[in-house]
Parts: sequence; C-alpha cells; structure tokens
Amino acid sequence: MKRSINRVCLPAILVLVIACGKNNNTGEGPDLTGKYVIPESVTDTVLFAESIDGAEIPVKVSIPENISSNVAGMVIMHGSGGNWKDEDTNNDGISDQIEEWTLSSQNRSWKNIFDAEGMVSAFPGSYYVRGTVENKGDWKNPPLQFQISASFIRNYDAYTALEVLQNLVRDDGTPIVQPDNVGLLGFSHGGTAVQSTIFDIEAVPNDWVWKQSFSGTTYTDEILPPAQQPEAGGFKTAVMYYPGSFHNSYYGNPCTGTSIYRSTIDFMIHLASEDPLTPNSQCMIETVGNNRGGTATVYEYQGAEHSFDNKSSGVDGEASTLARTRTMDFIRAKLGLE
Repeated sequence: MKRSINRVCLPAILVLVIACGKNNNTGEGPDLTGKYVIPESVTDTVLFAESIDGAEIPVKVSIPENISSNVAGMVIMHGSGGNWKDEDTNNDGISDQIEEWTLSSQNRSWKNIFDAEGMVSAFPGSYYVRGTVENKGDWKNPPLQFQISASFIRNYDAYTALEVLQNLVRDDGTPIVQPDNVGLLGFSHGGTAVQSTIFDIEAVPNDWVWKQSFSGTTYTDEILPPAQQPEAGGFKTAVMYYPGSFHNSYYGNPCTGTSIYRSTIDFMIHLASEDPLTPNSQCMIETVGNNRGGTATVYEYQGAEHSFDNKSSGVDGEASTLARTRTMDFIRAKLGLE
C-alpha cells in the first residue's frame, strides 16, 4: 500500500517557500510537484502532512545551519508526555495546553544533538491534533487509546514524517535528505511505535486477525492492520528506549511464544532495570531472535527507572548520558557517518 501526503502550506512566518501542488513552469527548471521547497535561510519549520486516519499531523523539521543537501535524516517519536512544551493549566496532573509549536525539552535536546551531527531531524506530533496533549487518563484505554495507538496509528505517523524528509528539496530540486539514509528513534510510547514501524509484514500468517485486548475485553473492529514499508524505501536503522513491547496482544503474546513479531532491520534498545515494562521487552527481544528478525543490540541500565533519558543527575542521569553515547555511535555506524 502506498501512502500519500497531503501537503499543506503554512504562513510565511514559518516557511518562506513551499511548493504545494503542480509546478506550472512550462518545462523550465526542475519539476517540484509534491515537494517541500526549503530555502537555505530556513533552519526550523513546521509542516503538516496527512496520516492514515486523515489527521493533519504537525512535523517539526530542523535543518542545521550550513547544510545544503544530501545529508542523513532522523525521525524522532515522542513519548507519552507529548511532542511539545506543555502546561497543566487546571492542576489535574495531565497537561492540557501546549506552546505551539515549541518542542519539549527532551526533543529540543535531541534536536541539538542531531544539528551538531549535521543531520536533518523530524519530530511528528501524534497527540495534539487528535485531541490530547499527553497519553494519560482516559487516553490510556479504549476507545481514545485507539486514536493514538502505538501499534497501528503512530507507525503511520512515522512513515508520514519519513516521506516529509524524503520530499524536502532546495529550489533547484536537489534533495536535502538522502531518501534511503534515515533512522528512527523513539521513547516509551514512541518506542513502542518504533517497534510497529519496523515490523516485517511478511511475517503475518494468512489467517491472522488483528486485535487488541484491554482488561479482558478483545477489540477487532477498531483495530487497523500494520503499516507497510513505503515504495520509496523505509528506515535504515532504529533505536528505541524503554518501549511497552506487549502491544495488548496485537502481535500475540511475546512471553508465551505466540507472538509473530519480527523486525525488518537491526535495532538498538535501551531498557531500565527498575521499569515494569522491561520484562515484556525482554520477551520481545527473544521473539525477534526466534522469528529471525533483525539483530537487536540490547542495553539494560541497572538501577535506572523508566523515562531516564534527559535526566541530569543520579543513576538516571548516568544512564541517560551513556545511552545517548551508545545511540549516536550506533546511528553513525548504521547511517555511514563515521
């Protein structure tokens, strides 16, 4: 199945030049049909693109200064805290307002890392346009959870962001990002989305029924099949931090030997010893090996808690620093940046 992007132009304050629709240049110059034309003076911008459910998701794109064209790219999938700087205005423990379109502190930190590497980064926001700021409260369970599912919605968001990167060009039509040299990174709920994005659909049995179970209730009608790899090529590598991995039995149960999960590519996974989600991830890693998926590079951080990334002190701070070093070494090797 080929995914198409519905390209939306933003006001000039965000994007100086965007080519939307047919380029009517009577044959002179490059055909920029369906491309995002980004002047070299623009470094940060927000683009909207249509995902599987019709939502126009915002994708924050960062292009480092002094970068012209043909560089590696990254798509970063946010965790349950959301993509943007936010605020809990009614003090109920759930953020309900964002600073549009300012990245969260964690995302800003990773943006700076990729900027320093000379890589273009894209941060798709999966929650806000669908009605929530965070994956908390009622959004953790059906029916709202299905609107932001890491198993069958946010993987499409990841591919939508990939296509955005693959269609960034300069005004002479030169690609800004190497279309076949893009990595994927995700945290927590976003890490679970990374798993689904790199799932190998060739592993699906003919009689498989896509379903999920929550608190003893099984759902089928609301459940979508997984995303297929785009015709233009998928992600070259992936890194996930402390994902959920269970997917509410979407792929079967990884801890009972019934899971069909298999990855298409090699990946790195960071786990925290004090995270209750870690046992499911350990089962998933074993499943990938048994099902002959990609090679998993696994690190577990003793004494660290869930969401240790971007922490600055204590065991979590040490884990964050070490994991980021390992992540960047892995990405450089896989994307040929060494």
